[in-house]
Amino acid sequence: MTPAPGQEEPRGPRDLRNLSERYKKSARQDTLYTAGELVERGGLGGGLAVLLYVVVGAVFWSLVGWFLDHLLGTRWIVIAGAVFGASAGVYLGSLHMRDALNHGDHPHGDPVGDKDVD
Repeated sequence: MTPAPGQEEPRGPRDLRNLSERYKKSARQDTLYTAGELVERGGLGGGLAVLLYVVVGAVFWSLVGWFLDHLLGTRWIVIAGAVFGASAGVYLGSLHMRDALNHGDHPHGDPVGDKDVD
């Protein structure tokens, strides 16, 4: 039965299938990307992701160092923790970028060398 003009079609299983398909489509669009994939795609997202690795690493390991300083009665572990955390963040960001760039498509040919072997 077709509804009259201006009236809505009654809801049924067909709408649920549409809803399910729309949900699956939006879930595919909302995937999480690594820092390397964000840098490869361009824009500000990749730089912010790497910066977040560095800042979170430095803050977390500074807090661990502060706790150890407080526990042991020293003053230098907090600085060592901050340096270690920032270094680990830089390393983690470069590791994610290298992994994504090695698996990504290279539009300009082979990144190591564009040699044709005949």
